[in-house]
Amino acid sequence: MLPGRPIDPGGSALAIEPAGPVSGTVVAPASKSVTNRLLVIAALATGTSRLGRPLLSDDTLAMAAGLRLFGVRIDLSAEAASVAGTGGVLERPSGVVGAGLSGTTMRFLAALSLLAPGPVTLDGEAPLRRRPLGPLLDVLLEAGAEVHSADGHAPVVIKAAGFAGGRLVVDARASSQFATALLLVAPYAHHDVELAVENLGAGGYVEMTLDSMSRFGAAVERRGDDRFAVTAGAHYRPHDEVVEYDASAAAHLFSLALATGGEVTVSNAAATLQPDASIVELFGQMGAEVTQAPGGGTTVRAGQGQLRPVSADLSKTPDQLPSVAVLAALASGVTSLRGLSVARGHETDRVEAVASELAKLGADVETSAEAMVIRGGRPLHGGVVETYDDHRMAMAFSVLGAVVPGVSIASPGCVAKTYPGWWADLASLGVGVRPPPTAQGTSATP
Repeated sequence: MLPGRPIDPGGSALAIEPAGPVSGTVVAPASKSVTNRLLVIAALATGTSRLGRPLLSDDTLAMAAGLRLFGVRIDLSAEAASVAGTGGVLERPSGVVGAGLSGTTMRFLAALSLLAPGPVTLDGEAPLRRRPLGPLLDVLLEAGAEVHSADGHAPVVIKAAGFAGGRLVVDARASSQFATALLLVAPYAHHDVELAVENLGAGGYVEMTLDSMSRFGAAVERRGDDRFAVTAGAHYRPHDEVVEYDASAAAHLFSLALATGGEVTVSNAAATLQPDASIVELFGQMGAEVTQAPGGGTTVRAGQGQLRPVSADLSKTPDQLPSVAVLAALASGVTSLRGLSVARGHETDRVEAVASELAKLGADVETSAEAMVIRGGRPLHGGVVETYDDHRMAMAFSVLGAVVPGVSIASPGCVAKTYPGWWADLASLGVGVRPPPTAQGTSATP
């Protein structure tokens, strides 16, 4: 278990008690996706970078701990992360690099292993061992590394003598993180890198990567929708910046407003390239009124009348399946969700997990390989929701518990993966959480 992972508040389950329409203002946590990208980039830069207000969560603590094993000096606190860059000269980790439950840590550090001397062993907790790595490992083999894995899954051993570069092709059907991992280390290749990405669904996350790389001085160019060129030798320069808010986390807060007929303002939800920021447009189709303040901050207010069903493609925002599905169960009518194949390879098979737990509470749900149909408006009832150690399952179904009496969330500590303060923020908005969370919502430490 990672340092800082909190004990489940109140034991094995939390009871959620409806309290009517919520109302309030919340500061969303910093972005996990941005924090982990910047930690890797800063670790490879030629000097010391300061990342203000980074996310402290299981995933980011796993990344920092992994980078330290490669010889990177990182001082991490809630105020800032000070990262002493290595200039791309890494040490061989003396032991197994543990990624916990963090897919970004596993995948990004697998690519980083191209730059480290000697064999590097990467592993994670049981759910992470089920997440796919094969397409990324295939490219590492093509790049000249020796790779040994458990049939394309962790644990994996990578031995490389640098990153040759050149023309590479990666299949990103299972995750855009495969492309991001290769791009992050591409400035340190021996030759320019031209990366072609096949089956790129959630391309917005790659766009985030390119933007971060450019701010730290990399020479990267997008050539069409799925081809990218990175100049070798244009290394990252040290850079200071404040980590932006997490749009994926904010979406859970906004869905709470919509479900309860209330209003939630996320004061730090400003303009961002994060794909999940676009989910408020779908919430608008379901009946939300969305207001964005000129100086930053976004308010979502439930409209008049019942929630409306939607037909939506979530291939660009797969993390939002649990939240949208929960809202669909509360809506009156048939919701059709498609583009869900990537969601089957997250912390759990979210398609089946969401369908199973909704059905347990009385919803009418059907699934296929890449789609889900929810016939909303049926009477729902309480029950214990299994989270499958999946933070988004816990957060999404606690939103349902804010409306449906008798819902309890099993293994609620899993929210520490990306949003340690979720239960405290939920309570601050008026939702009953029993037993009450601590004031900080987590015991996380760096």
